[in-house]
Amino acid sequence: MRSLRLRLILVLAAVVATAMGVVFLYVVPTLRDNLIAGRLKRLEQVSHAEQERDSTLRGEIAHLSDTGLLPPGTHKTVRRIGRLANARVAVFQRTGGVVQDTPVNRNGLAGVTKADPIVLRAARTGFASGHRGGTLVVAFTVGDVGLVALSQQVSDVNQTADLVERRILIAAALALAVAMLVGWASAHAVTRRLSHLEQGARRIALGEFDRPIGDQSPDELGQLGRAFDLMQTRLDRADRVRKEFVANASHELRTPLFSLSGFMELLDDEDLDDETRAAFMQQMREQVHRLTKLATDLLDLSRLDADAVAVEHEPIDMAAAARGLVREFRGLAVGHGSRISLVKPDADLPHAIGDELRVQQVGRALLDNAIRHNPSGTQVRVAVTADNGSVRLDVADDGPAIDDQTARHLFERFYRGEATSAAGSGLGLAIARELAERMDGRLELVSDDGETRFAFSLPAEQS
Repeated sequence: MRSLRLRLILVLAAVVATAMGVVFLYVVPTLRDNLIAGRLKRLEQVSHAEQERDSTLRGEIAHLSDTGLLPPGTHKTVRRIGRLANARVAVFQRTGGVVQDTPVNRNGLAGVTKADPIVLRAARTGFASGHRGGTLVVAFTVGDVGLVALSQQVSDVNQTADLVERRILIAAALALAVAMLVGWASAHAVTRRLSHLEQGARRIALGEFDRPIGDQSPDELGQLGRAFDLMQTRLDRADRVRKEFVANASHELRTPLFSLSGFMELLDDEDLDDETRAAFMQQMREQVHRLTKLATDLLDLSRLDADAVAVEHEPIDMAAAARGLVREFRGLAVGHGSRISLVKPDADLPHAIGDELRVQQVGRALLDNAIRHNPSGTQVRVAVTADNGSVRLDVADDGPAIDDQTARHLFERFYRGEATSAAGSGLGLAIARELAERMDGRLELVSDDGETRFAFSLPAEQS
């Protein structure tokens, strides 16, 4: 029972067996009862009709009472009733509640005797019907001195019901065999596809991402297979990005450490002039800043993953934040040979709702990205606008456009673009987007031939 295939076969067989059992236990007895009830109703209808027009039999039985003999025509009347009802007919003489036999019953037509309980009940009540053993009996009085009983065997009904029972049993056996065969085939197909999924999952668990599941069926297992393929693709990309990041992070850490080590050895030279010593100190400060930024990005990333970043939701003057960011990055822009400018915002600009420290962190990531990843001479513009219930901080530059392939992955962690000269760890924009979303905002990229723009939107304060 631990096999899914066996369980599917047994479930399908149980369903078919239950359905056929219901048919056998309910349909066949109901069919037998309905056939018997239909025949009894037919006998009762004929009996009521003959009881209403009993003038012929009444006169003949009255003649019997007077002479002790039935007239010759009585046999024809009895046969007519028998053909009409498709039953055997018995004619009795009665006196009060006492029933007596008549000569017509000795011709082989009678199916009941004067001692039959149904006949005796009819003699008292005028009409009686019932089913006893394998015979249907309907008896009715004729005038004051006669009684007629119709009887019909139901053995053919029992034979028909028995035949139906046998046919149902044979059909049930065939249906059960077919159900088990179909169940085995269906279960085999399902378990084979599940086995492929299991093998694919094992390959993924072992880090083998080169072979897709390849199940393109439109059903649920096909959807699961495509989900595995998508997961495998993403894991493959994440694994490659992780390896690239480890290599890049190792390089990023090793380079400033080696530089610091070399500068420290050079600073030990007593003959070093003051100007050169100051230049070495400046280089050391830049390398320390580089290491600090990388460590800060890794720390922010780990805190985001642990959901340990507290985000406030309070009114923020986005225009003031933009002015502070422009002042902060003006020196970096000048050193890079670029120019940064602030577009004057509207006077009635509403406040945004967010965390001021996180807004500055997102803004720093956008400006740092716009200055460092563009060639010298790039114009960077910072603007704050209000639009449709939100306040937006735009950081735009006229540097080279970002291609579609890079734009699709730009906000992914550790992604540094296809260019091997890309600086940084590839974490700044990923962290910025996560912070924007945690403040109920958005961070989007719009890039074309003339401009690359990052739009950071936050909900506006309700007036």
